[in-house]
Amino acid sequence: MRRLLLVILAFVVLAGGCGSDAADNAGLAATSSTTPPTPDTANTDESTTTPDHDTETTGDPVATSSTTPPTPDTANTDESTTTPDHDTETTGDPVATSSTTPPTPDTANTDESTTTPDHDTETTGDLVVTETGHPLMVDIDVAALVEDGGPIELTVSELGSVTTVPNSRTVSVLSEGGKVRLRGLRAETTYEVTTTGTARYRGEFTTGPLPDGLPPITTELLDPAATAPGHTLFNLLDLREELADDGDLDPLRPTGWLLIADEAGEIVWYHNQDHSIGDARFLGDGTILFEYNDTGGRRINLDGDLLDEWAGSIITGRFLIDAQGRQVIGDTPIVVNTDAMHHEQHRLPDGTHVTLSAELRVLDGFDTPQCDEDPATFDGSYHLIGDVIVIFDPATGEILNEFSIFDYFDPRDDPANYNLCGLLFDWVFPNWLYKGIDPLARDWTHANAVEVDEASNALIVSIRHLDALLALRWTDDAEGPAGEALWQSGRLGDLTLTNGSWHRYQHAPEVQDDGTILVYDNGNHRPGFGTTENPYFSRVVLYSIDGDAKTAEQLWEFRSSLNGQPAFAGFVGDADRLANGNVLITDGGLNGDIDGVTSAQIVEVVPFGSDGGDIVWRLTVEGGAGWVVYRSERLVGVFD
Repeated sequence: MRRLLLVILAFVVLAGGCGSDAADNAGLAATSSTTPPTPDTANTDESTTTPDHDTETTGDPVATSSTTPPTPDTANTDESTTTPDHDTETTGDPVATSSTTPPTPDTANTDESTTTPDHDTETTGDLVVTETGHPLMVDIDVAALVEDGGPIELTVSELGSVTTVPNSRTVSVLSEGGKVRLRGLRAETTYEVTTTGTARYRGEFTTGPLPDGLPPITTELLDPAATAPGHTLFNLLDLREELADDGDLDPLRPTGWLLIADEAGEIVWYHNQDHSIGDARFLGDGTILFEYNDTGGRRINLDGDLLDEWAGSIITGRFLIDAQGRQVIGDTPIVVNTDAMHHEQHRLPDGTHVTLSAELRVLDGFDTPQCDEDPATFDGSYHLIGDVIVIFDPATGEILNEFSIFDYFDPRDDPANYNLCGLLFDWVFPNWLYKGIDPLARDWTHANAVEVDEASNALIVSIRHLDALLALRWTDDAEGPAGEALWQSGRLGDLTLTNGSWHRYQHAPEVQDDGTILVYDNGNHRPGFGTTENPYFSRVVLYSIDGDAKTAEQLWEFRSSLNGQPAFAGFVGDADRLANGNVLITDGGLNGDIDGVTSAQIVEVVPFGSDGGDIVWRLTVEGGAGWVVYRSERLVGVFD
């Protein structure tokens, strides 16, 4: 079998079928969207959602474009085997108009008013375009096009496009089987593929639709020149049954989604699963690692093939089969002997994995009830769910180290400030994992992230219900053993904050190149706020922390807003520094509370000063209550 080095030049542009013409200069903002959703004003957040100031306004005109609604898809998407997931992700295969018949001359349109290639009588014949089972991917058969193993060039473009701002890329692919897979294509769009060289071949195909059930997604290109290049990967959780009290939904629908949007906001890749998908990371080998169902982890390639699967001990036991009779975890996962694998599934620099698990302990010795119990019957104990940081070998599942939050905090020291009562919703993790065996179990600490600071040999753990970031020594070193507490930020911590304010109910700390820490601060129970005059708000905040001196300084903040009001996302959220210095912010839990429509927004901000920034790119999920974005990240070269 010959090895073919293929260079693919893909011109992916804003077609008339997918949207109107983009702005022809950086000063003109462009908006891409799907059709408007039905407003949903349900609110389940534990805090108020009143508004805040808006620093996002722009004076530039906005051009709009939209896609048509997706067609129904009732497929089942769970991947319990290593076979591709495409049988569950497809709502309509690409339609290929080329064939395997002998090549014939092509005297097709030579009008140069569009950006499509000029196909004249030099065209030799047809390219063979093959469906893949995924509506946004096709295979191109190139085995007969290369003589002596030499390179060829494929040009891919949308038919009929007249935009002057194409989104293009150059991709180098080493083909073993005589086929090139084209990914990163827009839905329901007709593409033309041509070759260059002495023999010119041409193919044409139309991609399929996006799956039914996805909410409308709108994108605003407010300042393309200032936007970091690349695609945006984000997850989408379908919690409409829980957060919107929607009882008419298909119980077998996929509730976990991964989506990739191009720079114009068009969805060009997706993957779905039966159950929730949390933290997702694009790895250096071109695969995606994600946390699954709060009890396991998976690694897939861009074709959706399941490459690796890990599972905690409980999901392989009493929760193996869900309420709809579906097997949650595959038949042969790598089992890690811990209760859960929630919120985080992260590959560390040394190749090991870190995740968050949980454990249930009964603590006695509380003098007075804290959660409205009857003092006459209160027995002085609380059944508390705490978190465990677990480092394991991904090849074997062997636990290499683990650190229990119970070893760093004792709620009996200050019961009123240690948030003993936790979340009351039985469906929220970790309540559903434990309440079946202990109805008195309470979600105490609710950790939601682990970030490594390699330069300081530290793991930074976000403990939401304690408003804390806890730094632990990652590995043994000359200063002490692994797991030793180094510092703790927040209202209960050992750091003195010299200016600004501490985070509340935070998510997703990210260590910067200079050692500072970027945090998504949800802002639940922020002191002095939560009234009509001073509504709650979420923000991204940058801290400088000196663990030796036990001091911290707030360097910058950016407060989220929507439609001129403060944006308060009472749950989930993310903040990532981009290569050009911008910050990608995920207000993932807006839940339709502000306008009845906006479920979540992802904004790219050019920061300035100590408390501001300009929004240059915005993606909005417009499904009302129940659609949640946990995290997002910007990818460069994902389809190269």
